[in-house]
Amino acid sequence: MVPHLPAAGIRNAIEAGDWPRATELLAMHQSELAETLAATDLSAVAREPWFDLLLAQRALLAELRDARNRVAEAMERLTEDHRRARAWLRELA
Repeated sequence: MVPHLPAAGIRNAIEAGDWPRATELLAMHQSELAETLAATDLSAVAREPWFDLLLAQRALLAELRDARNRVAEAMERLTEDHRRARAWLRELA
């Protein structure tokens, strides 16, 4: 049996800023996946469910990368805004 990717739970935890829970869910999935793979003869099972899991994992990873990139861009904007505010304050002094 192919392990279930708790994508919704991971998304919800990240959305709530509960990074320990998101990390825990990812670790649990990784552990379950490793155990299942170790006990499975992949030559004797249907491949489609495994490919579906791989696609779901890749989609979640893409979402996480996009979120990381958005955060990095927001941090760059904040840094630039801070720099401009400091320059403006220096001119006022």
